[in-house]
Amino acid sequence: MGPFAIIGNPVKSSLSPRLFNAAYPQLSGEIYHVIETPDALLGWQRIKELSIRGFNVTMPFKTDFLKVADKLAPAVQQINATNLLTNKDGIWTAWNTDTTGVVNSFREAGADPVGKNALIIGAGGAGRAAAWGLKQAGAVVFVANRTSRPGLYPLKDIPLLLGKCNLVVNTIPPEGLGTTVTGLSRNHTILDASYTIAPLQNAAISAGARYLGGYHWLYHQAVEGFAILTGLEPDSRAMRKLLDL
Repeated sequence: MGPFAIIGNPVKSSLSPRLFNAAYPQLSGEIYHVIETPDALLGWQRIKELSIRGFNVTMPFKTDFLKVADKLAPAVQQINATNLLTNKDGIWTAWNTDTTGVVNSFREAGADPVGKNALIIGAGGAGRAAAWGLKQAGAVVFVANRTSRPGLYPLKDIPLLLGKCNLVVNTIPPEGLGTTVTGLSRNHTILDASYTIAPLQNAAISAGARYLGGYHWLYHQAVEGFAILTGLEPDSRAMRKLLDL
C-alpha cells in the first residue's frame, strides 16, 4: 500500500506521522516518511527514490507540486493548490482536503456556513482552500490579504469586515496580523491555522468569541486525506485523542 510521506519546509515537527499511526494501527508496518527540503524539485526526487505511493504537502510547496500531477481533483482546479498527492497505476492525482477541514471544523462547532458571511485572512494556498470550501458550503466570502490584489481587502479593513461576518478563518502567521484584529465579539466563530497560542486566540477569548485552533483544521482535513491516501477509513477517535480534541 505504502510507503507514504509528508513534504514541506519546515516539517520535521509535523504531527502527521503520529496521526497516521494512530489512524491505522493495523498498518504499523507501513512507513510514513518526513521529507524536509528547501526545494520542491529535490523533494520530488526524494519521493521517487523512496517509491512513495502518496504524500501530504505542506508549506511552502502547495502550488509547486501541481506541476508533477497528471490529474487535478475539482477543488484543486479551482484553488490552484494541493495538500495531498496519490499515485494509482502510475497516475499522480492532486487533491485538496483543506477545504473539508475548514467546513467540517465550523460545522462541528455548531456554526454551519450556510447563509453565513465569512472572512478569510490570507490568500495563499490555505486561504484559497478555505474560501472555496466555504463558498461551496453556502457562505458569502470576503478575503483580506497582506498584499494588494484585485478583489481582496487590505488587512486594515479587518475591523470593518468583522462587522458583517460571522465566521473567520486566519491563515497567516501571528506576527503577520499585527494589531489589526479588533472588533471581535461573541457573534464570531474563529478558525485559526496556527497550532500555538497566538494573539488572535487571546483577542477572541477576551471578546467572548468561539476560537478553534489549528488542530481542529488538521484533524478534519486528515480524516478525509488519510482515507484518500489508503482507501481505508481512519480511526477518528484515536486521532482526536492524539490531538486532545
